[in-house]
Amino acid sequence: MDLLCPVCKEILIKDINRYHCVNGHSFDIAKEGYLNLNLKSSVKTGDEKEMIRARKAFLEKGCYLFLRDRLNEIIDELHPESLIDLGCGEGYYTKSFNVKDKIGIDLSKEALRLASRNDKSTQYVLKTIFDVPLADKSTDLIITIFAPVSKEISRLLKNDGYFILVRPDERHLYELKEAVYESPYLNEIEEVPVEGMKLIREFKINSKSRLSNEELTDLFKMTPYYHKTSAEDFAKLSKTDELEVSFSFIISLYKKISLYKKI
Repeated sequence: MDLLCPVCKEILIKDINRYHCVNGHSFDIAKEGYLNLNLKSSVKTGDEKEMIRARKAFLEKGCYLFLRDRLNEIIDELHPESLIDLGCGEGYYTKSFNVKDKIGIDLSKEALRLASRNDKSTQYVLKTIFDVPLADKSTDLIITIFAPVSKEISRLLKNDGYFILVRPDERHLYELKEAVYESPYLNEIEEVPVEGMKLIREFKINSKSRLSNEELTDLFKMTPYYHKTSAEDFAKLSKTDELEVSFSFIISLYKKISLYKKI
């Protein structure tokens, strides 16, 4: 897949430690290996250093390995030669995908530093997933794990390409919410229409793990709940030595709808 210049949209050419286009626009490769194509330096990301540290620590425990393995089974069945991971984070899932040509897109420098250090099989790019610096119909497969659905998906996929969306099911982390909130709630599950795509298969997978207090704290910090929870409620976790927690995910597989003009 050819990366495009975010300024003029010409193809970027890779040198030893930078990318440049025919119009002279140049972008350095960070020492860790990721490429910064984000022109809006003031744009903030929710994935700050502490959240990324907590996520990395928790994922290394292997609790989400069953999700990663199932995704790889689905990807292997599709036999893609190219893949874009939109909202790739620190690359925990991206690194494992057995695809020849891979690009991971994220807007967190901290996450991409980790991703690039640990994964040399993927080109990581600092950029918003809503303005992806790649040409139309440039990839076979796009995957989004716990991130918003970008309107770029249909544009980026080749005809008959696939999109995989991963999101929490209704009972995901329910016991964790019981430990923190007075009135725990199920996650709302809604249909996710994706422009230019047809839902062809859906999988629901579940697992449970007994977590220590340290693991529970890291898990909570890596979720959106962390910034929406009062200090008083968050402090309740310190009183929980261990807890069995449910992990429940929905994996949705979409296929691009090919449009043919009638003659």
